[in-house]
Amino acid sequence: MNSKPLNRRAFLLSTAGLGGVAALLSGSSPAAAFETRQLAPTSQLALQIQNHCSVNAEHDQIQARLMRELMSRTAAPGTVLTETAYCPICGCPVVATRYVQ
Repeated sequence: MNSKPLNRRAFLLSTAGLGGVAALLSGSSPAAAFETRQLAPTSQLALQIQNHCSVNAEHDQIQARLMRELMSRTAAPGTVLTETAYCPICGCPVVATRYVQ
């Protein structure tokens, strides 16, 4: 029996090929991170998401700071100035807008 010794490259290529075929044959489902789920409005999770930032005093402070910055800026009449900052606690965007007259 005259068998050729298996080298490292051939072993790795065959292993990768067999792994790919096994992955294709096993089937797959979409990732759970990309699914959208409907929540009942009265469920605990829905209420937590809804009230995540609604009673956050930090947002009011950020909004006031952004408005002070906007009031110090000048622009042509009819221009809309906008500043955005992100809450350091929850990561929600806080947007302040000023219309220059």
